[in-house]
Amino acid sequence: MSSTLCIRKTPKPDKNEWHFKLPIKSLIAKRYFNHDGSLGGSMLTIGPSELNWFEGVLSAGNFNVNDRKDFEKVVEVLREGNTIDLWWNV
Repeated sequence: MSSTLCIRKTPKPDKNEWHFKLPIKSLIAKRYFNHDGSLGGSMLTIGPSELNWFEGVLSAGNFNVNDRKDFEKVVEVLREGNTIDLWWNV
């Protein structure tokens, strides 16, 4: 079964949701959900205290152009001091 990692800015849901497949979903799944990204999990809210980790993933990652652009937006939300929600669309 395939799953997708979904992320949005919190606390106000809006139309800006970013959806990620491999490799971003597996990196986040390993850190926050203790699996490889093939399983689901409950919604998790991440704050700016995790910014360094997200910036490290962005810097080190070899992502396709669209995923990189979307992940940059996620990192920018954290840089602004806001939180993001993570959840799985299975």
